[in-house]
Amino acid sequence: MPPGVNITTTTNQYLAPSWVDQVLRDNLFFGEILKNTKKWDGSQMLFPIKYQKGEASIAFNGFDLLPINQVPVSVNMTFYPTFVATNVALAGSDLSVNSTQEQTLNLMSVTMESRAQDGADDIGNFFQQSGQAYGGKAPMGLAGIVDNGTVLSSYGGLARSTYSGLNATVTASGGTISLLKVRQLWNSITDGQVAPNFALTDYNTWALFEQLLTPFQRNNYSDFAPNKQNGSSAGYRALVWDGMLIMRDRKVTSGNFYLLNTDYLKFYGLKWWEGKAVSPRAKDIEGNVYEESIYTPSAFTWTGWIRAYNQGAINGFMIMGGQLLCTNPWRNGVLTGITSVA
Repeated sequence: MPPGVNITTTTNQYLAPSWVDQVLRDNLFFGEILKNTKKWDGSQMLFPIKYQKGEASIAFNGFDLLPINQVPVSVNMTFYPTFVATNVALAGSDLSVNSTQEQTLNLMSVTMESRAQDGADDIGNFFQQSGQAYGGKAPMGLAGIVDNGTVLSSYGGLARSTYSGLNATVTASGGTISLLKVRQLWNSITDGQVAPNFALTDYNTWALFEQLLTPFQRNNYSDFAPNKQNGSSAGYRALVWDGMLIMRDRKVTSGNFYLLNTDYLKFYGLKWWEGKAVSPRAKDIEGNVYEESIYTPSAFTWTGWIRAYNQGAINGFMIMGGQLLCTNPWRNGVLTGITSVA
């Protein structure tokens, strides 16, 4: 119960020097992608692909005529940058009060940290979608990349019906997951050393996959960052199957189990034309995944404060430019509709 009047008039209240986040959830794929960000260059980026074999080789003898025709075998995939803005708005009256000697937390700093994390969370959602939000202005996501034409009929400016290498392997699981189904998906997108190196799924499906492993495997291959050289995220528990990390992310569509080849899946970042880099990692907010070291890369450019002309307030923007793109969708696959173990 509240204290009596003698206490409230003689003893100041205590305010903890940090916020505890009870909103944001896991956003692993966002961090995995951004920690290996490449640099965007030019008004558009073109990636040539070989989409068919050339003139067939022939067996010949003596004075047989040899082939002289040339068959076109390559074409350019074309990608354009996208931009996402997260605003930070503060009232001058609030800043004035916060500037007194009773300040426990700096309102401007903690609000910027909070909004950077909100922006990261929103972009994590985009990275699971198809790039069609906001009239196609949103960044591309796994739903549009790991697709066979069902979601997006074209990718990189090319029709998937014409260029089969733009189609990922999308397999309806029939409701269940098994090691055989995972291996068959792996087989369909693998050739020798060109193989998926990262598996991603939602929490429930991760738990189902865990049941497929023997107790020995679960005890020996499920750990926090099993080894640093494999690129695992510090602080995340991962299952290991055939040498590949099986990671979980709450933003993944429920029932989806992705096998990804990140050699061909990158985010190309484009710095805003002015401002300084900011990161979603915070020192005044605890209780969410952004405390992890994986989120240290600078994800956004801060534009600086803009003063309202008819209000006692300021506003600014954290902007992330670039595009999540895949130069070889064919090397990725997904099992869909998983609800139980076979």
